[in-house]
Amino acid sequence: MRKFIVRITIVLLVVILLPVSFYFIKQLTNLSENEKIVKNVFDKQIQTILFTLNQTSENIISNWINRLDLPPEADLVIMKGIVNNLLQNNKSIYKVELFNIQNNQTQLTFSRSDSLADYTFRPDRGKLEELKSHMKDGYQRIESFPQGQVTILYFLFKNRGNNVAGILFINTKTFIEQNLGASFQQVAQDAFNIQIVETDGDRIVYSVGQESGSEMLNAHKEVAWYLPGIEFRIQLRAATIDSLIKERSQKDIFTLIALIVIVILGLLFLIISIRKEIILAEMKSEFVSNVSHEIRTPLALISMYAETLLLKRFKTPEKEKEYLNVIHNESNRLSEMVNRILTFSKMEKMKRLYHFSEVDINELVDEVIYTFGPHLKTMNVECVKNIECDIPSMQADREAITECLVNLIDNAIKYGRASEKKIWIKTRRHENSIIIDVEDNGIGIAKKYLPFIFDKFYRVTKGNLAHQAKGTGIGLNIVKQIMDTHNGKVIVKSKPGEGSCFSLKFPINK
Repeated sequence: MRKFIVRITIVLLVVILLPVSFYFIKQLTNLSENEKIVKNVFDKQIQTILFTLNQTSENIISNWINRLDLPPEADLVIMKGIVNNLLQNNKSIYKVELFNIQNNQTQLTFSRSDSLADYTFRPDRGKLEELKSHMKDGYQRIESFPQGQVTILYFLFKNRGNNVAGILFINTKTFIEQNLGASFQQVAQDAFNIQIVETDGDRIVYSVGQESGSEMLNAHKEVAWYLPGIEFRIQLRAATIDSLIKERSQKDIFTLIALIVIVILGLLFLIISIRKEIILAEMKSEFVSNVSHEIRTPLALISMYAETLLLKRFKTPEKEKEYLNVIHNESNRLSEMVNRILTFSKMEKMKRLYHFSEVDINELVDEVIYTFGPHLKTMNVECVKNIECDIPSMQADREAITECLVNLIDNAIKYGRASEKKIWIKTRRHENSIIIDVEDNGIGIAKKYLPFIFDKFYRVTKGNLAHQAKGTGIGLNIVKQIMDTHNGKVIVKSKPGEGSCFSLKFPINK
């Protein structure tokens, strides 16, 4: 049987666990690939957002330059009006200068009445030549230069013959708050934290989100195009994409592991069920074999003695009577065996009917012992009766309780000692219970077998018990089912070599 179970287990492992393991590995691989795809997509989206922020600052500055880029012949009043309007609407601009590249002199200066307006700056000649080169190629480039809290932007005008440079002095922090703040708020919404940080010292200039007062770890960074020394930083408000991917991956992995565990548990349950069915099938087969053997012995004796009587091969009337007694006893034994099997069959089909009535336990025990008297005498078994007098009657099925006692006494005889067999039958009252004890001085039962002896078809097949007496393995199961019907219990105490004691415990008034 073990080899058969091992083969079934291996087949089930191959059929179930291998595909599940393959699926598990494949899912883990897909999760890893999906993580990379999601991270790449997210990184590209973040870069797009950072690019948009820089593009916004470029659009604002380009708009200022386009408004200032008037032809040389433009009226000075118009120029002043445009610059004053620009200064009025943009508090971040402190000073606007038009610088002549050829004579290295300032043509026009417009400034606020502010200390920051005293800043002066002259573009590098080499940078100006680069701007001219870009302008010839059709590209108007803007250069920036940091000077304290001011950012200086300089560029060439398209409409002034590449000889006049414009210089804007802007307050970096004010420019970020006034001109870029709305765009940052729109981008951040409830999803992102955004910070504008001075790279020299990591001082936070402007921030949007819950992390406004602290440094953002693992944030995506981008250098500002027109604000030297300034860095844009952005990250998810709830968590980083890495942590979100990790969390999602962990959930998926835990789900897969849970499925694997469920499959393994189901597989174990299936293997255990198959094993139980195989064991039950073996026990049924052994039951049929034992029943056949049990029936064959009395039939052989009945046939032999009946033939002896028919052929009149007895010498004296005493022998004739002896042969008739053997036939009678074996017929009763055969009848009891068949009745026991029929009773078990009815119980299995839930068709046995119980008839409860008032039963005097002491009287019932006396009747059973009297019935067993001849058999006990034949088997040389001493029976000791110990009955308490104050035991009340109870509601029970008289026939069923009798059957329990018969089974227990029969087992006590079967598994008793080879000589000097002795049985003690006691009735007693303990608290709210009536107890009948059937004790013997037989070979006893090992502790490891006690939990199984009430299972159907179970018989101990090791040691002396296997050879002491034959049986069907249903007697004790019948006793247990009868006691369950009476809301009672059957309790066993046994030690190898010292005998066994089976106790029928009935609750009073139930």
